[in-house]
Amino acid sequence: MISLSSDAPRILLVRLSAVGDCLHAVPVVTALRERFPKAHIGWAVEDGPLALLQGHPQVNAFHVFPRRAFKRKEGTLIERMRLLKKFRKELKAAKYEVAIDIQGLTKSGLVAWWSGAPHRVGFRGKESREINRLFVNRRVSAPEEAIHIVDKNLSLLLELGIEPPAKPAWTMPAYAEEATQMEGYLEPLKLGRGPGRKPFAVVNPGATWLTKRWPPERFGAVAKGLVEQFGVAVVATWAGAEEKAAAETIVQAAGRDAHLAPDTNLRQLAALTAKADLFVGNDTGPLHLAVAMGVRCVAVFGATDPLRNGPFGRQHRIQAGGPECQPCWKTTCARHDLACLAWVAPEKVIESCGRLLAQVREAPAC
Repeated sequence: MISLSSDAPRILLVRLSAVGDCLHAVPVVTALRERFPKAHIGWAVEDGPLALLQGHPQVNAFHVFPRRAFKRKEGTLIERMRLLKKFRKELKAAKYEVAIDIQGLTKSGLVAWWSGAPHRVGFRGKESREINRLFVNRRVSAPEEAIHIVDKNLSLLLELGIEPPAKPAWTMPAYAEEATQMEGYLEPLKLGRGPGRKPFAVVNPGATWLTKRWPPERFGAVAKGLVEQFGVAVVATWAGAEEKAAAETIVQAAGRDAHLAPDTNLRQLAALTAKADLFVGNDTGPLHLAVAMGVRCVAVFGATDPLRNGPFGRQHRIQAGGPECQPCWKTTCARHDLACLAWVAPEKVIESCGRLLAQVREAPAC
């Protein structure tokens, strides 16, 4: 166990990407801040997730990892080396005592090492990939009962003498400006919480991998069920042209009380989702964002493992087809039929939505 020099240690968290994975790291920050109220907590992160995390009340400094430095087409070699040198100098100047590498890759291990922190905590075993083990000097084996990635991440704190919390907590930025912007969209539609407003569900059909994407027509059937069976409006969210087309399919299938969301950035999506009673979607960043914002979720899982990567907490529901090859963690389907997704029936998803909506009406989401 690491013996820290004071009750105000300087601790660096290394989780560079992606959005969902960075959200899975937020409970680590919350637990660190609770144990060390006076600590200086830094976070090494890429610019994509940073856009969502900027302004986090428990993080003192963000260090933006220069991805461009590793891309040959992004400027000359000298320019890229200058970016890398500036980043390393910034890390060194922060004088971190401990670096916690949550990502477990070569690049995240390098960042922990570049920080100059004498204590560099990382995973042992399969959560440590590539040559990460060469850069961390305090390796932790996640307890056998730590199955979900959030629990695995929190197990790294054992090296600092911090017992993982029984109920992990997500502290997020306030998104006050974005909340005002989203209110400008919701108010004319009379959607949201409060007198004269109608509850709504966010339905998000997107995912990066094909093997994570439930067909938009099936999401459309769920949206129609939400409207007709439970009297809940639907807002279909999207990012990019392909997802927008899928969202339009959902709105058209649902008919009345279904609306296409405006073009949103991640912060606006967080503010919009926070006003919803329910989130329905695939295994993707917006799903984990909904969890972080305290919204109950129904998640459709394909190629990935819901026990490891599902929405964290018993207040959520998971739907998966369940063929013997699931989870395969592949971006293409070896069976060529996407059975893990094809076997998920809209009726089952609607049933799960109904159960969660009943809970929402009894008590606020936790």
